[in-house]
Amino acid sequence: MNAQLNRADTIMARLLLVSADAVARKPSARRAENALTLSLMFSGIRCLLQYALLPFLLPLLGLAADVAVPILLLINLLAMVSIFFSLRRFWTIGYAHRWRYLVVAATALVLLVAFTIYDIMQLSVP
Repeated sequence: MNAQLNRADTIMARLLLVSADAVARKPSARRAENALTLSLMFSGIRCLLQYALLPFLLPLLGLAADVAVPILLLINLLAMVSIFFSLRRFWTIGYAHRWRYLVVAATALVLLVAFTIYDIMQLSVP
């Protein structure tokens, strides 16, 4: 079982572009936790903007809802990049709960990709 886990860790490290040099330097667990916090914060801001603020704020400002889509695309992109880098940090330091976070991160990434595709489709609809 341990050999399989080590092999899975190696595969994930390659997918996340984690080099042996980065593992040797081992950034602190605190930096990895900060990256996780940043990722979750981006996702929370995206949800707040998309579902609470922009649908009500833009009409009050006299702007069309189409203005929201590029803003949401940028936030989605930042959230995806943030999740990727937090995963990299967790694998670099060998964080004990990295596989649990991977499940959460993968779920968030799937949802962000789906929202991004939806937003892009909204841009192309006249």
